[in-house]
Amino acid sequence: MPSLRAVLLLLILALCPTSALAAKQVFILNSYHPDYKWSSDIMHGLEATLHQYDPEVLIHVEHMDTKRNLDPAYLAGLPRFMELKYAFLRPDLVITVDESAFFFFLEHGARIFPDTPVVFCGVNTNPLPPLPKNMTGVREYSDLNTNVKLMRRLQPQMRELLVIADKTATGVAAVAELRKAVPPDLPLQVLDDAPLPDLVEKVKGISPQTGLLFLLYFQDRDGQVYDATEAISAISGASPVPVYGIWNFLMGHGLFGGYLTNAFEQGRVAGDMAGQILSGKNPADVPVTYDDGIQLEVDMQQMERFGITPDRLPPDTRFFNAKSDTEHEILHLHSYHTGFKWTDDLQAGIRESLDADATKLEMHVEYMDTKRHPEPEFTYFNYTVLREKYLSTNFSVVLTTDDNAFNFARQYRQTLFNNAPIVFCGVNYLADPASLSAQGITGVLESYDIVATVQAAARLLPKAAKLYVINDATPTGIGNHNRFEEVRHLLPDRLDIELLENMSMTRLLERLPSLPPDSFILLMSFNQDRDGNTYSYEESCRKIVNVSPVPVFSFWDFYLGSGSVGGMVTSGRHQGLAAGNLARNILGGQKAEDLPIITKGPNAFIFDADAMKKHGLDFSLLPKGAALINDDSDSSRYTRAVWTITVLMLIIAMLLFIFVFVYRYQHRKRRALEHSVRIDPLTGASTRSAFDSEMPHRLKIATEKNEKFMFCYVDVDKLKQVNDTFGHIHGDTYLKEVVSIIRACIRASDEVYRVGGDEFVLIFPGCGPEELQRIWGQVHAHIDALNNSGKIPYTMGLTHGCTVFNPQEPQDIASLLKKADQSMYRRKQPHSSQP
Repeated sequence: MPSLRAVLLLLILALCPTSALAAKQVFILNSYHPDYKWSSDIMHGLEATLHQYDPEVLIHVEHMDTKRNLDPAYLAGLPRFMELKYAFLRPDLVITVDESAFFFFLEHGARIFPDTPVVFCGVNTNPLPPLPKNMTGVREYSDLNTNVKLMRRLQPQMRELLVIADKTATGVAAVAELRKAVPPDLPLQVLDDAPLPDLVEKVKGISPQTGLLFLLYFQDRDGQVYDATEAISAISGASPVPVYGIWNFLMGHGLFGGYLTNAFEQGRVAGDMAGQILSGKNPADVPVTYDDGIQLEVDMQQMERFGITPDRLPPDTRFFNAKSDTEHEILHLHSYHTGFKWTDDLQAGIRESLDADATKLEMHVEYMDTKRHPEPEFTYFNYTVLREKYLSTNFSVVLTTDDNAFNFARQYRQTLFNNAPIVFCGVNYLADPASLSAQGITGVLESYDIVATVQAAARLLPKAAKLYVINDATPTGIGNHNRFEEVRHLLPDRLDIELLENMSMTRLLERLPSLPPDSFILLMSFNQDRDGNTYSYEESCRKIVNVSPVPVFSFWDFYLGSGSVGGMVTSGRHQGLAAGNLARNILGGQKAEDLPIITKGPNAFIFDADAMKKHGLDFSLLPKGAALINDDSDSSRYTRAVWTITVLMLIIAMLLFIFVFVYRYQHRKRRALEHSVRIDPLTGASTRSAFDSEMPHRLKIATEKNEKFMFCYVDVDKLKQVNDTFGHIHGDTYLKEVVSIIRACIRASDEVYRVGGDEFVLIFPGCGPEELQRIWGQVHAHIDALNNSGKIPYTMGLTHGCTVFNPQEPQDIASLLKKADQSMYRRKQPHSSQP
């Protein structure tokens, strides 16, 4: 007789679809952890490319977590763990990501997955060890030599190179390659395992003649592990010079840029090689290669910080963090679909709240459609789509509606949204709302009032003895159930309660006609029945009302008009307005953790007069102040008056918002005009107007504080001759280069004014003659170097004259200008010996 195991195997084969059995399987071993940006980008490239070859490919992923865990006992146990865990997996291909996984498979792969083709990526070990015939892949290449040349180009005064790296395998390999690339005339100092606070202090003190290259820093000599971006952010914040790098996943965290290796491109090339092998190609016929994704990328915010202009960079430079008129990008992430009334009301409220700031906001709206597609694989599909779509988007805030979108945003917050603040609404139940504040999450808890609705129903039905509660098992339904159980003890004691939960619609509609006349229904949520059929709110309500012999009450406004009597009603629009206001506060500078979660909303008693008449309910028993729909009575007219007043108030509020918007626009326009008057658009120096308006105040302050400063008058030599001979474009470039050289040599506290076509005034607070002589020596040395380079067809030069302002012997601006001008002209005389 066949064994039980064989019978089970035959049964599985009989039940499994042929397509599932035929799908290719790929096993990916990742060296690091899921939230590590470099690995995530490689995985992104791999998955996108593999699915182009085969949309049905099944991908299994295992993370070794060796950035954070290098414990010898853990590493020693990994081979046996992998052997046991994947004993029954027979993948068609294995992909290893980065060094640890690569070497792990070289040593143990033949035992875990024998005779399986292997493609590696993210490996920067040089030279590669001998590879088995079934292994190929893509090597990681860092263009260190070109990066050093770029640093020297942008920092011509650079005389030494300071390198920050750790002693992980990747860090050691990168430093070894760097030593081969650095020219002999550039001294190299490596800070390879110092604690982060020590590195920050060291960086603070470096001079403008030091170039700073950040390779990798995850772990210091004490075993302290740092997040991928934690170190670069701290070091960049402390550095007086630009911080260059070789990996693009650090962009946006303080890295100036460089010729950067692209993780997505690594994954794409490896995925292409894997696709060829899955299509039947022999791994031995797919040669090991390098990816060609290295590109010069620079952060424009860092360029502005260090005064580096785009014209100093090659034409093919990719500019990151380019400024736009949009100040903030916002994502509206909805659980359900457009056309779903509750979702549409929430979206309307959010937009209404944010419309006042619409000119400075870029709003993205996404619908997860989980009412109609609750399957887990569809949620992952949402993840992959959003990951592709918003790969380079930095959201200022993520607004979520209802439970599914909120849970999704929390799960993928770091991967998709770079830990952006989250504002939720439409969430039914939170066990511990206060704990979310510390995570940068706030929002509006869906504050429907079960107790008030049931009490109002019991008042309208004084003989009622039974309450039937209809609810589903969706995330919304589960939240409803938890809320109901919390308040069950507050409901009228005379009511016997029965829960009709997670039923099929067919069985529910069979049950309802037999309900006793002394009962009523509380409809909470019934969008999906036990059989997986989905219904809109209005559809489920109409089906229930049509067969029910007793009144149906509810606490959501979208049930009104579909046969529900009503109750203490929650409005989606009001939820959206409140969430939008929280988002506006965050955009205005407040932290999400400082904004408490709103747990009580503006609910109101609203009832349907037609539904009440159908069941013979007494209008005099309605709660005080209750509103009626489908009614032409005085109460209805009063309601219309209230709504009219509300609309008028909203119009007034909109007018106020428009006034504030216009005022802010005019204020920004005025500031922009002031800036254009103060800054010379050609050279970036301050203008003559700025000089005339600022110098009296500067003289006054220096006199009051008894502080000396050096006052220098500068004339650019032979500018007219250059304009006449080579054209004004060369003349403009001449002026810009002179100002750029001066700025590179002076201190941050010094000021440069352009007071004429080729004339400048420089102010050096607290500077003595010796320091000034050193500065001018550097300026002339840079000019001489540029003249000797042969890059310009004319000879650059400038002549300066200086005088000192002494508060003990105060002088006016005219006197200072005259003395500095005389000093300058003495320098222009042949054989002048002035310093």
